[in-house]
Amino acid sequence: MEDINIRFIELRKSLKMSQEAIGNILGVTRSGISNIENGFRKVTPKHVKMLCIMPINGKYVNEKWLQSGEGEMFLELPPEDEVAAAVSEILEDINCENSFYTLIKEILVQHEKLDKESQKQVDLFFDNVLKSIKEKGEDL
Repeated sequence: MEDINIRFIELRKSLKMSQEAIGNILGVTRSGISNIENGFRKVTPKHVKMLCIMPINGKYVNEKWLQSGEGEMFLELPPEDEVAAAVSEILEDINCENSFYTLIKEILVQHEKLDKESQKQVDLFFDNVLKSIKEKGEDL
C-alpha cells in the first residue's frame, strides 16, 4: 500500500468521517473508499484536489501533507479566512432551497478559491458597495 493511502485513512479518521461521508465528497462509493484504504485503488490527483479545495468539517487539508507527508495535516488559516470558512460551513448545513443562501454560499466558496490579491480586490469592491449604501442612507 502506498503512503498516500495510509495518510488518506489518517485524514478520514481525524475528520471523524465515515467512508460513505468522505466518498460523498469525492464522488466515490463506500466500497471505492474501502478499496483506497486497503490499497487496491490509488488516491488520484483529482481526489487530492477535492479534499483540499474547500474546508471539511471546518478544516482545510494541507495538500502537501496529503501528497508527501510533509508539514501538518491541516493548514493554519488567518483569522479572516477562518471566519469565511465558518460561515461557509454554517451555510453548508442549511438545507433549504432559498436562492439567497445558495448565492451567499457560492460567493464564499468562490472567494476562497481566489489568490490573496484577488480576494483583496473583491473585498474592496464590496467595501465600496457598502459605503455607497451607507452614504445614501439606505438600510442593509
